[in-house]
Amino acid sequence: MLKEALDWLSRYEFHGIKPGLARITLLLKKLGNPHKALKFVHIAGTNGKGSTAVILEAILRAHGLKTGLYTSPHLFALNERYRVNGVCIGDEELARQLKDLKRLIGSTAITYFEITTALAFKYFYESSVDIVILECGLGGRLDATNVVIPEVSVITSVGFDHTKYLGKTIESIAFEKAGIIKRKKPCVLGKICESARRVIESRAKALDSRVYLFERDFFTKHTNGTWYYQGSKNFSELDLSLKGRYQGSNLGCALKAAELLEEKGIVSLREELLREALKGVTWLGRYQRLKLGKKEFLLDVAHNLEGARELKKSLEEDGFVDFLLIFGMSNEDGEKPYLEVLNELLPLSQGIFLCEFDSPRRIVTLEDWKKSLNEEVLTRVKNFKTPEAALNSALKETSKKVLITGSIYFVRHWLKLLTEEARG
Repeated sequence: MLKEALDWLSRYEFHGIKPGLARITLLLKKLGNPHKALKFVHIAGTNGKGSTAVILEAILRAHGLKTGLYTSPHLFALNERYRVNGVCIGDEELARQLKDLKRLIGSTAITYFEITTALAFKYFYESSVDIVILECGLGGRLDATNVVIPEVSVITSVGFDHTKYLGKTIESIAFEKAGIIKRKKPCVLGKICESARRVIESRAKALDSRVYLFERDFFTKHTNGTWYYQGSKNFSELDLSLKGRYQGSNLGCALKAAELLEEKGIVSLREELLREALKGVTWLGRYQRLKLGKKEFLLDVAHNLEGARELKKSLEEDGFVDFLLIFGMSNEDGEKPYLEVLNELLPLSQGIFLCEFDSPRRIVTLEDWKKSLNEEVLTRVKNFKTPEAALNSALKETSKKVLITGSIYFVRHWLKLLTEEARG
């Protein structure tokens, strides 16, 4: 039953990205506008929005709220995008929801992401959740999720990604992300550069929305493996299970959003519940460490330049250097700065494996790399057609540390491969 429903949905993957709210608005009207009966925290950002979403969801769930969490894309199964109280939607329920939507949509022109987003609103409404943590897909202003009036908006970061759709300047990208801000609803900003901040704060001012900025209105600091937070409340020695120093701004955004929800009377924060929640947060492929024999693998989906820079800082601070770098990237729109992303990490690496992989999107091929890399780097590079071939060779290398990074589809393949290898 689910396979048939997923086969139907997969036909829409090739309709491409079509920004705009008209189609999703019409579909939701046919569904009875379930989103209008729900409370939301809406999260946008070039990087960090998924981590911020899962941290905030864990905090709210620990305090007794029935939560809905919508994230994208998924790693292994569509079910991962929809979670109620931390549990992914079941196969039978997912099939039922898709069948309902198929009947309503008929031959109407619509996109894959619009269908999956409408499903989220319908499912969370029928599940009677208290609040939905809603992650933007792309940008914000014209993203299918931007039909909601959230209690709090969060913009975690602004960097260069999806420039074909969002514009080729930081200011234009910031303008698109600022589109999720709603009148008189507070907005939390993460690590935002000055030029992007000005654009976002201008939009917020026009909407009479108060802005709370990381490192101005709230702070985090990493000390001896734990986090200190200062906002309306102060918390010390917070143990966040998500590792990587770059999680500091994401943790700060989640805690500030929780404080604002408390001001609205939606949650009453208790320190002991908050601490326990942070210990149990999981988010695959984000600074995730796996052991295989004597080798330590670190996996992270640093798929754009900003992400690579933040990853590099975390690696340096943690002393994870002199590693074998295994790298693979998608480049569907032909605008990914894949060479610049690689160059960020090269100084910390001992050797370089460039690897092709299966992906629904166009990837950076070995031929692309040969045309892009200079002779000096090429002498350090080994090329592989599959992750399986790269793993066999990596296990024979002398380096005990291995960094695997790039596209989410690349990291997904490696997570599955390493997990199966560890099981024997």
